[in-house]
Formats: sequence, C-alpha cells, structure tokens
Amino acid sequence: MANNVFRYLYSLEKYGILLGLENIEIILSLIGNPEKKLKTVHIVGTNGKGSTASFLSKILMSGGYKVGVYTSPHLIKFNERIKINNRLISDKDIEKIAFHIKEQIDKSKHKERPYTFFEVTTALAFKYFYEKKVDIAVIEAGLGGRLDATNVLNPFLTIITNVGLEHKEFLGDTLEKIAFEKGSVIKKSTPVITAVEESGPLQVISNIADERQAPLFVLGRDFNFQRKNLFEFDYHGIKKKLKNLKLKNLIGINQFKNASLALAGVEILTNKGFKLSLESIKSGISNATWEGRFEIIRKRPPFIIDGAHNPHGVKALIENINHFYPDKRFIFILNVLKDKDIHEMIDSIIPYATNIYLCPNKNDRSYSAVELRNLFANKEPFLVFDDIPSAIDFAFSKRLPTIFTGSLYGIGEAKEYLKKC
Repeated sequence: MANNVFRYLYSLEKYGILLGLENIEIILSLIGNPEKKLKTVHIVGTNGKGSTASFLSKILMSGGYKVGVYTSPHLIKFNERIKINNRLISDKDIEKIAFHIKEQIDKSKHKERPYTFFEVTTALAFKYFYEKKVDIAVIEAGLGGRLDATNVLNPFLTIITNVGLEHKEFLGDTLEKIAFEKGSVIKKSTPVITAVEESGPLQVISNIADERQAPLFVLGRDFNFQRKNLFEFDYHGIKKKLKNLKLKNLIGINQFKNASLALAGVEILTNKGFKLSLESIKSGISNATWEGRFEIIRKRPPFIIDGAHNPHGVKALIENINHFYPDKRFIFILNVLKDKDIHEMIDSIIPYATNIYLCPNKNDRSYSAVELRNLFANKEPFLVFDDIPSAIDFAFSKRLPTIFTGSLYGIGEAKEYLKKC
C-alpha cells in the first residue's frame, strides 16, 4: 500500500505550482482545520530556512519539547519532509492521512479542482502534527510566502531569513518585490525576526511589520553575533547574552547567522511560555544537523556536498571556501535546474575551480546533458557528463578537492550513489 500512496502524491506533481491559498484552505477545512490548533513558527526566505529550522527545533527538543518540523524538498525519501523530534513520519501515517485527504476531497463539491503535491503534503503535515500532539511545529515555507500554502498559519513567531533573486517569474524581478512576497506572511501583532541586510528589501519588510503592528527584530540592529573562530561565537541578543556557543555538525560562516536567528527565536518563545535552559540552548546549537549544507563527506582530499542552488547560495558557499580552504581550488560538480541563473552561479565559481563538471539530475526541471553540451561543450574549464554517478566517478579518479553543488535534488542522488562507493 505504501507504493500506492506515493504514487498518488507524486501524481499531483502534474499540476505544477499553483500559487494561492484557496486550495489549501479547502483541504484544511475538509479535515478539520488542524493548523488552527497548532503552535507554530513560520520560516520564510530565499536561503537558510532549513538550517534555521534545524537550530531552533534542536534547541526546543533539547529543552524536552515535542517538536514537529516541516521542510522541503526532501533529499532521498519523501518522509524527510515531516519529522517529530528528528523521527521521520512513517509510511503507515503517510498512507492513512494522505488517503483520508483524498477521500474527503473526492466526497466534496470541490473534487474537480487541481490540488498540487505541495498543497496536499502541507495539509498532511499539519494533520500529522495535530494528531501526534506536538508542543510546537516549525514550518518552512515553500515558494515565496504570501501565496504559499503554508501561509494559512497564525504563528507564534515569523522568521524571514534573507531575500535573493529567485523564482522571478512568480515572485518579481527585484529584491523589493520579492521582499514584499516574503514579508506578506507577517501576521498582526506577531513578532518577526530577520537577517535581511539590503536597505530596500528591509524597508519593505519594516513597512509591512509597522502596518500590522508586528514587533520587528533585525540581525545587526537588535541582536547580533561575534564570531571567535571557524566554529565558536558569542550571541548578543535582544535581551540575552550567551558566550562560547559552538557549531559542531552544522558548520559554515553563514550558519552563524542562521544560529543567531534561531537564538532570537528562542528569546521570543521564552516570552510565550517555553522554558529553555542555557544547557539546552548550547546543546541544541552544537548538535543541530542539516544534510547537504557544506557537508564534508571526505577530508583528504576534501569532498564536500553543498546545497547552493541559486546565486545567493553560491555566495555563501564561496565565503565558506575562503574561510575553511583559503589556499585550495576545487573540481566543482554542478547540476542546476533551468529556473536558476546557471551563468551567474558559474561566474562566481570559476575563480575557485580547476574544472567544472556539469551534469543533469533526475528532476524534470533540470538542464539535460544535451542542453548543457550545447551551452558549454568544448569550452574551458567545462566537462559535461550524462549523469551524476559518471561525474562523481571521474572526480574521484582525479583525487583532487571536489565540491558537489547546484541543486538540492541532485544532492539526494549524490548521497544515494556515494553510499555505494
């Protein structure tokens, strides 16, 4: 039966992306509006959502709370999207809830509407967290914010990680337009935390927060961090000061920002009744993990997997290379979806590359090997491969420092293949 439920869910991908809240509101009303009975934190932004969710959820778990986490996309298996205290939702629970949703839709007057994969998956997650009686759920938005299926929540806290030019065909072609889409998730009187730095986008978010009487806390203005070395930092918070915090599993220069967003979130949640000790906070920061984010698979020579899937993410990757490997150049294995700016990503990577191996991943939106050859064949420093395993095998044969990046979908394929190597 498990295969049947995944067949049903993936069959919904044919509807693609349908932005808007009407569909998700219909589904949720049909299953009893579980989202209205949940305590939640809503995280939106271009990059860093998953890492911030990991830091925050791990701190809450270390404090003894039962924490649901909803993220996307998954790397290897669907179940990764929906977790409670790091335990993946079971196939049995997916089957029960997904088919319940399908049954309710089929019986309703709204059965002819096209419901998307993400809409049904989001409703599934909310229903699961409600049934399992989580103390709090950390919910990552999908695309955008204002019209994203997760924007039915009335959260305790909203976190806006950052704003970058991505999904321009849906969100707009300027940072200010994209900031409006992200910032529009802000709810009346609900605290907002952000690491947005650019003055234009930050002003857009500030204006929305003012209009909705939502307290706004900005990294660098209302709270900050002081990095002591590549792994340790002090947190200078909204009210709290915490010293000698250490990144252990989830590393990277960008992770100091994500950890600080989570710590500011802890301060807000503490004011809302969540009790978290210093020991829980330090343990949560140290033990947070998030696969595929500057993940060092092999140390000598280094083989690193990183989820940089847009120019904003590549910028963070380059910053990490400069700090962790300042004297090294790398083979880059790059697989990119067609809705990303591959040329801008490559322009950032080239100064750090000995070679760039281009290859498709299995997602329908990926550049194909034929398209990549048309763009880059016979040009230095590019080689084009038919698939991810071929590119990895060739990189291994060179025994040189290597970074695999470009798409979260490709990371899942790479990690599956690397298990066999």
